[in-house]
Amino acid sequence: MRLLRYRPRSVAEVRQRLLTLRFTDQEIEKSVATAKAAGLLDDEVFTKVWVDDRLLHHPLSRRAIRQELADKGIDKGIVDAALEKLYPAEKEKELALSLAEARLARYSSLDHAKRMQRTTSFLIRRGFSFSLARRTAEIADSESGELND
Repeated sequence: MRLLRYRPRSVAEVRQRLLTLRFTDQEIEKSVATAKAAGLLDDEVFTKVWVDDRLLHHPLSRRAIRQELADKGIDKGIVDAALEKLYPAEKEKELALSLAEARLARYSSLDHAKRMQRTTSFLIRRGFSFSLARRTAEIADSESGELND
């Protein structure tokens, strides 16, 4: 139960952590079942909280969030359902544009080519595809240019 006090965890994370602490399989399954019955362990709730947190505090692409959740042992069906509901593809484009606009403003003292390269690289590090990152940086740059005219 102490594991769940710090942050929500997936069932797979709890199992793995208890295994590293040398609990037996029987003890692990009993603990997981008890936590599930008490409503303390639920992969669907964990996925929702994870996606919401990522969108609010550390925005990433759908692909990056999908990979993080897969690494945490969440079933692909649960991840796909949560992303479809909480983070549709259209929202991903809006988020990328917002991030690009903020990053371009931060790089306003640099020349155009360097600003574009750094903004595109930033978006790629956040998990966005190169084509979306480049296109979004160009759109944000053209919009900022229109505002400055």
